[in-house]
Amino acid sequence: MAKVKSHKTPTWRVLLRPENGLMGLAVALTLALPMVLSLTAERGALQRDNTTWQVFAQDFLDGEEALPEQSPPSDALSYAQVYVNNGSKAVMQEDLHIMASLETFTKTHFGTAAAQEKAVNCMAMAIYYEARSEPLSGQLAVAQVVLNRVKHRAYPNNICDVVFEGSERITGCQFTFTCDGSMAILPRPRGWERSRKAAIHAMLGMSDITIGRATHYHTTAIQPYWSSTLLRTANIGTHVFYRFPSRREKALLLDASYKF
Repeated sequence: MAKVKSHKTPTWRVLLRPENGLMGLAVALTLALPMVLSLTAERGALQRDNTTWQVFAQDFLDGEEALPEQSPPSDALSYAQVYVNNGSKAVMQEDLHIMASLETFTKTHFGTAAAQEKAVNCMAMAIYYEARSEPLSGQLAVAQVVLNRVKHRAYPNNICDVVFEGSERITGCQFTFTCDGSMAILPRPRGWERSRKAAIHAMLGMSDITIGRATHYHTTAIQPYWSSTLLRTANIGTHVFYRFPSRREKALLLDASYKF
């Protein structure tokens, strides 16, 4: 009867045989060599770093220049060196002079900010009371009329004076809401915020609404007497917009009126 070979766990004696021991040692060295080399390289780099810092520290303790010669000192270091050398306040005065030349905010800016805020509110009032039910394009068109008047020599040169021109009279106000009692009703918050945004948008020159140099407008529900003396430039929403004619255009309008 043939003997059956058993698969037993190798004993230490088998593993310690010369041929098996050499083979195991070779395998172990092959696996461990990269790790050993890596540790050696890291240890060498650490030693070099330590040596560099030791030299730097020794130079510092000996009072030698620790900074590289090729690196020029900064302006701050130069000022400090001058101050230490001459013992005066020249460096501090120089710094104050530089800071003063960079100053961009003065007391006059408070007045400028207040005037700009007032202008935004005046523009927003014109938009709200004249075109609050209009789409954005209609609101921006009304705002552009105000801006066109500011540029025109026939009108005041600022937004608030343009909007409220003639408002002290019962008749003759340029924008109806300023003299018909409309302002007695306070704006609704949502509509007012929308009007303010449209005002800022127009005043920053971000509007692309094309009404030309229009300085007048009226709703489509009416036909004022002055509309026949001006040139129509656009219809936007429920408003019709007009501008002043040139001399040649005025002559043509006059001639056309005689024919009819």
